[in-house]
Formats: sequence, structure tokens, C-alpha cells
Amino acid sequence: MSKATVAEQTANSADAPRAVAGGGAAQLLQNVRRSGWLAVGEDGPHPLDRQSSVPLYVQIRRRVLGLIAGWPDPEKRFYTDEELCRRFGVARMTVRAAIREFVDEGLLIRLRGAGTFVAFEKIDERFSPRMDFIDQWATRGRPLSFDIRCLESRPGPAPFTTALRIAEGAPVLFVERLRSAGPVPVSIDYRYILPDAATHISESAARKRSLLELLAGAVELDHADMTIEADVAEGATADTLELMPGDPVLVRGLVYADTTGRPVMAGISFYRSDQTAYSMHVPLAGLSAPAVDRSGLEGDGAAGSEWGRLVHIRQEIRGA
Repeated sequence: MSKATVAEQTANSADAPRAVAGGGAAQLLQNVRRSGWLAVGEDGPHPLDRQSSVPLYVQIRRRVLGLIAGWPDPEKRFYTDEELCRRFGVARMTVRAAIREFVDEGLLIRLRGAGTFVAFEKIDERFSPRMDFIDQWATRGRPLSFDIRCLESRPGPAPFTTALRIAEGAPVLFVERLRSAGPVPVSIDYRYILPDAATHISESAARKRSLLELLAGAVELDHADMTIEADVAEGATADTLELMPGDPVLVRGLVYADTTGRPVMAGISFYRSDQTAYSMHVPLAGLSAPAVDRSGLEGDGAAGSEWGRLVHIRQEIRGA
């Protein structure tokens, strides 16, 4: 079986959606990754940390999962067992056990005489009014599943009550949800929602539908403010996303408001950076118009300062 045939089988007929997902920029980055243009010394030795509290087998699994998740081209053969042994400085039996797990989980495909191939690609999530990330992943052949780790009414912590414009400690619905694509954790989400906007949110509903869709059943939504930052995984976040401490993550902060301008949901998510990219289309019409006088503006204004408060709350989240 040819490599091209392997790619056809594992892409789940996603060629058409892939061509438009995220527009030309997403396609550009995909082609850059495939070309190897971004690769810098990736094939050198990466010894495991034998002083770490994380067991060696867990380190190997997380490192191999990272290699799989960030693989640039499904038509390119994955590392051999021998290459991985040299990379991590461990015995072949240990590597083979980890690879066997990923084959059983459907992340890798072994073909006799051809080698091992990765069975999926990174997803470019597109911002849109519906924020239909569930549909976007399903269209690309990688449907999401949701593990509701917590769903309860509790006093809201200060960073989120500030974003929601309510008193600190006022009751809110707290939702902690792990998103996964097959066996691969994608993101851990933390959401704080006003009670009157959460009337349609139950554990069973949150396992199947987006929180945005459930919110829209209770209140009339008007807009969402979002920001994305780079960070590193630590503590429980690293364990939940099956990353090593210090691995890169994307952090997304958000606030949703109804048609009166009232914030109804605030939250933050930590994403595996090797699983998700974000794409957007930015209209540039009107750039030839006279320049706006910005002499009276300072910083990012009230909205910018609010985002600064919301996004820099990692310690509060980890302790929640």
C-alpha cells in the first residue's frame, strides 16, 4: 500500500474542508509544517528526566504523543522503534509498548514493509458567530468527546466575578470540562456562568452540545470577547493534557455577553498547542480612509485592562 493511499484512508475524505479551513493562512502554515521549514534540530537526542517525579514510561508516552500530535505530514513515515530508542535513551521493549498502545488507540498505523504512519493532523479551529468547534472537528474526522469533571453551583472567584460584573462570591454555575479527540486530550475548559443563563445546562447536555448553544437557549447572546496567549503547562494542567511540565500550551480567555451588554459567561481554556491552531479572516476594506486620531487613547482601554485581569489568572484557576 502506498503512502498516498494511507493518507487517503486516514484523512476521512477531508480534502475539501481542509482546503478552506482557516483560509489561505491555515493552508500556508500546513504547507510550511509539511516542508520541514520549521524543523530545527528535532531529530537530536532528547534524554528523559530520570530525576523527575513523572515515571519514565509516562514520560515516554507523553513525548511520543507530542511527536504524533505535531507530526507535519501524514504521508511521511513516523519514527522507527530504533530511532525512538536512540532519541530517548531507553530499551526497545519500552518504546514498543508505548507504540503498541498508540496503534491500539488508532493514533498510529503500522504497515508491513512501509513503516508506521500518523493517522491524523492538527485542527485549525475557525472563529465564527456559531463557534461550531464540535462540527469543525467532526467534519475533519476527529469527533470530540467531553468529560464533565465538575458541574455545580459555587461562589464565583474574583477574576471571573469581575469579568461578569457581579459581587465576589456571588453564586455561579461552574463547569470544568475536558475535551478529547479519541484518546488525545485537546483542552481543559473552566467556565463560570450566571444562574439565569445556565437554565439549559445539565451534565448530560454539556456532554453532547456546546455551552454556547445551551446558553443561547436561555438568553439572547450579542457578542463574545476572546484573547489567546502562549504559556507552559504546569502541575495538574500538564497531567490532564498528558504533557510534560514546561511543554507549550495555548490559553484562551473569553467573555460572552447578551444583547443588553451584560456578561453572562466568563472562562478560560488550556489547549495542547500541538493539537489546535486558530484561524480568522480579517476584512481590510477602508484602510485607505483618513487615519484615526489616536492621540487621546491610552493603552488598550477598559476592555484591554479587563482582559489583562482575566487572562493572568492561572494560579487562581489551578487552585479552583
